[in-house]
Amino acid sequence: MKKILFVSFLSISFFLVAFTSADLAKKVKLSIELQDCTATDSIFLYQFEGFAFNRVHTATKKGNTYEFKLPQTTEQFYYVGKNTSQLKPIILGKEGDVKIKGTCNDLTKAIVSSKINQAYKNLEEKLATLKQEMGKKMQELQNAKSDEATQRMAIFEMGEIDDKRIALLNEYKDKNALLGEVAALNTYLSFQNSTGSYYTEIDYFANQFFQFADFKNPYYSHNPWVYESFKEYATTLSISGIDPLLHQSYLDDALSKIKSNTHAYQLALSGIVVALDKQMHKNYMLYGKRLVKKYENTHAELIAPLKKKINTATGFGQGEVAPDFVQKTPEGKDLKLSDLRGKVVLVDFWASWCGPCRRENPHVKKLYEKYKEQGFEVLGVSLDRTAASWERAIEQDGLEWAHVSDLKGWKNEVAKMYSVSSIPHTILLDQEGRIIARKLRSQQLGQVLAEIFGS
Repeated sequence: MKKILFVSFLSISFFLVAFTSADLAKKVKLSIELQDCTATDSIFLYQFEGFAFNRVHTATKKGNTYEFKLPQTTEQFYYVGKNTSQLKPIILGKEGDVKIKGTCNDLTKAIVSSKINQAYKNLEEKLATLKQEMGKKMQELQNAKSDEATQRMAIFEMGEIDDKRIALLNEYKDKNALLGEVAALNTYLSFQNSTGSYYTEIDYFANQFFQFADFKNPYYSHNPWVYESFKEYATTLSISGIDPLLHQSYLDDALSKIKSNTHAYQLALSGIVVALDKQMHKNYMLYGKRLVKKYENTHAELIAPLKKKINTATGFGQGEVAPDFVQKTPEGKDLKLSDLRGKVVLVDFWASWCGPCRRENPHVKKLYEKYKEQGFEVLGVSLDRTAASWERAIEQDGLEWAHVSDLKGWKNEVAKMYSVSSIPHTILLDQEGRIIARKLRSQQLGQVLAEIFGS
């Protein structure tokens, strides 16, 4: 399972299971043998709330081994680690004796001795292979342009991959209920081979992405792929450029398939919020506030970081006023974003060590020189840590516009405020400080500025 942006690594949350006395008598033993752990007294077992980790069990060291004992339950995902920055996913529930061997330095590469975990690994590999194959065929279709024969062949082969996905889904539904649901959440068939009254691919995607998922199944409440799938779903809708109201309608319709009092709903809503935050979508605040309101009483401590972020942030959508901020210039003076009101401003997140940023600078410089007399300004927000590197890059690249930084690197307060997770990252504002567009690169920026200034 890949990392998630909202929390450091994917894990899964605690849920209620009814145990009989016979169930409680049966135990699952998880033994973890780790080398190079002289400074690590305890290892923890985590589950995932969607918006944060929840530590549910602790094991202390005995020699090189840490041991957990849990009651047998339906199979579910856990994550093992000495902290939340490095976690190993593992399925526990029915197997009586599960072993992990590895090192403290990189627990993610530890080897798990377990039939269900090996089956899960095999499924992930097969799903990844099919996804890669489909991506290649979609690229072939796109490159074919007016070559109808090549297009027909690509679409035919995409249909064959669809058949493989259905076969894989049926295989794992028969093998294991939990893995069947993982497969269901990862089975999306090509629009080009679809049937039905869908006139656009985005409408097909919005309505058919979860077509094989029956969220009434209790295994979805335990399944981190609910989070991952809704994150992917919301990301695709967000980058499609559809109207925010239609975007909201699709998301709400997908959420309506899950009972709102279930843990699956919590995972799904969390995945949506993460995706919208990453894309800085206008609907981020809507779903972020919904998440906080729904879970702040039951998960007060875990939801606190998100609540703080929601309460201090403003919207990031087109037409909304960008949040104001103040940081130091290279000369040590305070400069506010609002000081530039009255001009069209490009807020440019960059750093001296960022190669793509430095390569982008000449293009921005040309546009600045072309439009500065007409009211165009650039405000560079540096994610550098040293003033010398920052100032040297400004001089070397000839960047004559305004610059600020707090020299905290990726912990830059403005970058955190604007949810900047990669650079270069730009936000274009109008004369009133309202957002015109985000993530514009040189050619796109030039086109937008030409429309604004009429040349």
